[in-house]
Amino acid sequence: MTKKIVAGLIGMLLMGVGAAAQAASCPAAPPAQIAFEAVPSPLPQDTSASAKDLAAKLGAPPDRLAPGYYQASVGFGAQRATSIAKLPDGTVCAALAKLTVKISIDRKLWLASELNDNACVLKAFATSYGAQATADDDTVAQFGQTAVQTFQPQVAAIGWQTSQNQDHASKAISDKIGPILSAIQAKFEEQRTAAQGKIDLSKLPADGCDGATEKLGHQVGFGNNVVAKPKELRTSPGVPSASKY
Repeated sequence: MTKKIVAGLIGMLLMGVGAAAQAASCPAAPPAQIAFEAVPSPLPQDTSASAKDLAAKLGAPPDRLAPGYYQASVGFGAQRATSIAKLPDGTVCAALAKLTVKISIDRKLWLASELNDNACVLKAFATSYGAQATADDDTVAQFGQTAVQTFQPQVAAIGWQTSQNQDHASKAISDKIGPILSAIQAKFEEQRTAAQGKIDLSKLPADGCDGATEKLGHQVGFGNNVVAKPKELRTSPGVPSASKY
């Protein structure tokens, strides 16, 4: 009789433990989503500086000239939406609901003031150096199409993070997101560098403007021009930074 009572008590205790474990489980939640947002990046054109001044801006010696250059700095940021659930035992469940990655480019197209003497030549050089801006636009668009598909599984795998403190649970999510954002940045840099590397500025613009492009182009240093160096990647506060470009 005593053995039966003890066995019954053990069974009840085990049932209680199972019920408590079930009660402490975070509720089911749909997988987190990742979204990509390209922030509009206008391309203002500045012809206020001479070819000599433009070369100086690029850090070249006083005897060098620059017909123009594409100045660009990439901004990388992210916003997240978090789901929070608090269990009866005080456990806080935090899950990433959506991660929105944003890329913007702060840029300007510099063209030597001497090019203002011929509207056709100015347009020709604007088209030539502006090809770098077009490459950036294309890279951002293409990256936005592939990034979601590539990184969606990693974002969805983050799942619930639990703690007795909501801040700690949220920090656990941040710790999971950090490496993913770094990987996204690195992938974008790789694609952007490849796209920029295909642009050849060693040749005169396609539009010869009845010979004026070559004549005026050499007057502003074409053939001995200085090339702009890549800018460092800018990141929003709290977002891990990546390397150049």
